[in-house]
Amino acid sequence: MTDIFQFQGPRSATAGLPQRLALSRCMLLLLAAGAIGGSGASWSQTPAPQPGAAAVVPTELSLPQFVRQVLLANKAVRSKRNEQELADAAVGRAGSAFQPQIELAALNGRSRVQNTPEEELLRQGLGQYERKGQDLTAGLSGLLPSGAKVEVKSTMSRFLTNINENLRGSDAYDYKTFYGLSVTQPLARDAGVEVTGSRVRVAELDADAARQATADTESSTVADAVLSYLDLGLAQQRLAAWNEKIAMAQRLAADARSLAKLGRLAETEIWEVENNLARYRAGASEAQQALVERINKLRGLLLLGATDGWAPLRAADALPQVSQTQLDLEQDLQTARVKRPDYRMRQLMLEREGVQLAFAQNQLLPRVDLVASYGLNGLAPSLQPSLALNRTNGFPTWSAGLRVNVPLGENRLAAADLRAAQVRRDDAQLSLKAVESALANDIDSSHAVIRSSIERHRLFAEIADREARLVQALRQRLLAGRGEMRELLISEERVINSRTAMQEQAVANAKGLTLLALAQGTLLERFP
Repeated sequence: MTDIFQFQGPRSATAGLPQRLALSRCMLLLLAAGAIGGSGASWSQTPAPQPGAAAVVPTELSLPQFVRQVLLANKAVRSKRNEQELADAAVGRAGSAFQPQIELAALNGRSRVQNTPEEELLRQGLGQYERKGQDLTAGLSGLLPSGAKVEVKSTMSRFLTNINENLRGSDAYDYKTFYGLSVTQPLARDAGVEVTGSRVRVAELDADAARQATADTESSTVADAVLSYLDLGLAQQRLAAWNEKIAMAQRLAADARSLAKLGRLAETEIWEVENNLARYRAGASEAQQALVERINKLRGLLLLGATDGWAPLRAADALPQVSQTQLDLEQDLQTARVKRPDYRMRQLMLEREGVQLAFAQNQLLPRVDLVASYGLNGLAPSLQPSLALNRTNGFPTWSAGLRVNVPLGENRLAAADLRAAQVRRDDAQLSLKAVESALANDIDSSHAVIRSSIERHRLFAEIADREARLVQALRQRLLAGRGEMRELLISEERVINSRTAMQEQAVANAKGLTLLALAQGTLLERFP
């Protein structure tokens, strides 16, 4: 049988649904209503224009076109996509912690301080100490995945003191250089690749969860669009069915008048037909109103108002046929666990809280850092010698040791953060469990809708066949002067009703398949 998502009409569509579609509610409504809807003929039937109104050509849309337009217009979808972009940007922000930093500095200055008595003895009785010159600094620092903070630094100073100036003249500048490396490696708190990379991992999980949240909102929006489109097609079909009944009653009324003139039918039979004709016209008026409501529902999904000057919408696709789908609860559950966006999002959030919990546990540890530094110093009356390694390696500067930092008593900040992380992890587990339960119930309910619609479609097909044969028999009896026009009219009405009921079950079947695809997380794959 033809699948609901295989169309012969044009392709293009999009719009939206601001909130998550309640699967269980939709399915219960379908079951309570017998998964049916109305009456039938052609789902390209156009609403009858009001008297005196100018003819308006409806805007025809295939289902793929409508879905694409709804997705483009839907505010919730657009908002989720913006949140996804922000989450992606947060990944880069978290990763910036490992980005090396370059430091460049160029300073020109002068200082003048008064000598102490001891300095006065050493500095030739000048009374004060003056220094002027330029200092250039270049450094590279960064954070390693192990948690180590590393800095490589080089400085070069050109300076003149009043002592040298007094001894060697005003151009007796000295050049001093320094090459250094310093490392601070945490050994407990903030140590290790997992702890150091936890912020990046959390940001990546948030970004993945945001993508799943976007897909979840898009799935709900597509499901609402498909169901609304099917409802519009069914409303068109119901109006067409009433119009078919009107045409049938008009034909029978003309036949009744002809037979009455020949004396083969009582005039009361004409009244019976005309009364039913009036009833059909009243039904068509009600179906017309229902169709307008369905059109406005679709216009709302496209963010269009009745005063926007857009022509009435019309579903261009033919009503779907009943699909004899093989239903396997376990297989569908497995598919949903892999593809359903809200389930995947909860899995990601649980993993995220696990990373946060591990980080919080690490923060309970004392801060114990291994610190080490090494540098070379050079000094010469000119620049080139001061830079030479053979002039600097004889004057090293180094240090190494441990630095410990612990709170006095319990680490209350870390303990509070750990407790909060545990609570969030437990809540994430409960959320995942809730989605697992909803997942199984949604699939089971959609299976029930599909099976029920297939069975009722088969029964209505049998009824339609018997009613059609009964109509033929009643027509023969009426022509032979042995039947009643009322019986023929009622029987022809039942034929139309039976065909309409079959179409309603086909639509119910399509809705069930839509809800099943939504429950499985495969609905978006049908509308790439």
